[in-house]
Parts: sequence; C-alpha cells; structure tokens
Amino acid sequence: MKQRQPPPSPHAAATRAVALIISLIKRPTAKSERYRRWVDIGWQPIPFKGSSQQPEQRRFLLKLSVHRRAGAEVDAWADTGECGSVSAVFRPCMEVALGITFDPSDLPGCLHSVVAVLHQTVRHEIEHLMDEGFLALPGPSRRPRRGTTDQEQWQRSVRLSHWYGLRRRLFSGGFGTLRKWDRKERAITESARSGKCIDYMVSAREMHAFTMGFQAEAKYRRVTWDVPMLEYTESMVNAERMTQQESDAVRTMLVRWAVAVIPSARISEQTVARYL
Repeated sequence: MKQRQPPPSPHAAATRAVALIISLIKRPTAKSERYRRWVDIGWQPIPFKGSSQQPEQRRFLLKLSVHRRAGAEVDAWADTGECGSVSAVFRPCMEVALGITFDPSDLPGCLHSVVAVLHQTVRHEIEHLMDEGFLALPGPSRRPRRGTTDQEQWQRSVRLSHWYGLRRRLFSGGFGTLRKWDRKERAITESARSGKCIDYMVSAREMHAFTMGFQAEAKYRRVTWDVPMLEYTESMVNAERMTQQESDAVRTMLVRWAVAVIPSARISEQTVARYL
C-alpha cells in the first residue's frame, strides 16, 4: 500500500510558492500580469477537550501581480486575508495577495535578488496565516474557556497568547505590571495602525513575521540572519520612514526576539555584541 505523504510544512509550502512565482515571472513577456494559484500547506490542530480535528492538508490562494517596469528596483509587497468567494470545499480559506516589481531587462541577472525578496515576503505572510488560526504551531498548554467549540479561534488564541507572554517577558522593562504592559501594547498597536514604521515593525502582529521572513531570506542567500534584517531597517532609514535611533531600537528588539524564538539562527558576533 502506498504510504500517505505528510502535508507540506510552512517552510516547504513557502519554498513551493516561491518556485511557482519564479516560473510565472520567467515567462517571456513584457507585460504586467495577474495570476491566481492554490498552494498546499499542512495544518496541525492544537487539541482541546471535545475537539476531534486531525492534522490535514489545506490550501491558501496565492493572488500574484507581476509588474515589469523599465528602471525599477526589485521590490515586493504582500497582504493576507480571508478569501472572498470560493468553493465551500476549501473552507476555511485564506489568501495571500502578493505583488512583485522588477526591471525585465535585468533578467536573469536580478533573479537572485527577486528570489531572496520572495522568500522573505512569502514566509512573512505564512506567519500571518498561522496567527489567524488557519495554520498553527504548538503554543503553551492551557485550558480553553468553557464552551469553546471553534477550532480556528482556539488556534489563534493559543498562538497569540504565547507571543504575548513572551513579549512581556522580553520587553516589559519599566512596564512591569500586567495592566501597564497591556496599555503599552495597545499604544504600540494603535500607533502601528496609523502607519508609524517603528511601532509597525515591533508590534505584536508583525514582529514574529518579520523575524521568520528574515530567516527564510538568510537561508536562501546563505548569510547570517542579521544581514537581511540590517539591510531592511537601513532601507527604512534611507527612505526616511524611521530615524537611525529608531532603527537601532527596532534592531535591538528583533535580535532579542530572534534569539528567543529561533535558537538555531546564525547571528554575527558584531550584531549580538551591539544589539543584544
């Protein structure tokens, strides 16, 4: 009997998604294009009393926009959300909308840069899928509220509460009490929503996604984790979206987070000495 293959892990799904995007980008055309493709990914339930759900294979919808512009630098943006109108077969369904811009005359020379940016961006968005309960990694063991029946909400609450507790242990500093830390976290979240770059990058929703995205890019480029992190924050300074002082504050928090959540991450001694 043929052995059933396990569902793709988040890392494997991200790698497959990047390979799919590159195959579409390399098509011989000078036009901008839009694509819709399904990407398979594994789902691991966090059980609670009364839950009978088993690990399963799911899909997310990749909505890709390819923009070919003369003189453009390699750039990518992405967002996640719930699918609008799709077959009930794929419920619950999430989508990742991703755009990539590059100069077609630079191909194949710029392909390495394109792939590196895609690895960071796709892995970043898969972390958001996890935060929304569509996917999940094991979090702390705790009892759900009485009457909990929604597996997706349970997945989300366990994962986010895990990050919340870790953030408080790492960053509370002078905001020692739970009430004061709650106020600080809410202030950061509201500031992030208003577009302040420093608070956006260190907010509860974004920090882990950035950290894992930098790790995915670093693995592809075969560099230490801090190389893409330093490059990204420097680009924010050059674009005048944050000051050098704010950039240093972001780097300090990101390095501490990376050390806590990715023990295997390779980080240069210079970065550790300066920011940890």
